[in-house]
Amino acid sequence: MSGRNDLPAQAERQLKWPFRLTFLGMFAENTVRAFWPLWSVLLVTLAALLLGFHEILPLEAVWASGVLLIGGALYTFARGVRRFRFPSAEDALQRLDMTLPGRPISALADRQAIGAGDAESEAVWGAHIARMAERIKGAKPVEPDLRLSRRDPFGLRY
Repeated sequence: MSGRNDLPAQAERQLKWPFRLTFLGMFAENTVRAFWPLWSVLLVTLAALLLGFHEILPLEAVWASGVLLIGGALYTFARGVRRFRFPSAEDALQRLDMTLPGRPISALADRQAIGAGDAESEAVWGAHIARMAERIKGAKPVEPDLRLSRRDPFGLRY
């Protein structure tokens, strides 16, 4: 959780697994969004082979479709590599924070801006920090959104 070094150690321990699972979910989201066209090309190729089209079609058609499918696979792979973005730890913490009421992760990383040295102000700030630390205990990993319907309006992934 190197994205926020200014979190208290207890908060980091409580957020360890929700953070890791949220990060892995974001990695899965980015992978699916970047490489679904490649998987579609590979599955179309596999379906054509399993249906035996290579036995029915003339040899020239098999070679031509093979070249097209290999070209399509290379293109979609290169496109996927270009579009893939590795999620940052800061992004994962922010996504986790947005699911909690009052954004307690951000609050714990904050410092008192005004009223430092004033006992009453510091007491209010301490109560606020204690409330935010209590809310972190309810942190659960954020489920990844692996739906592709917005990115594939024609249903090509099917």
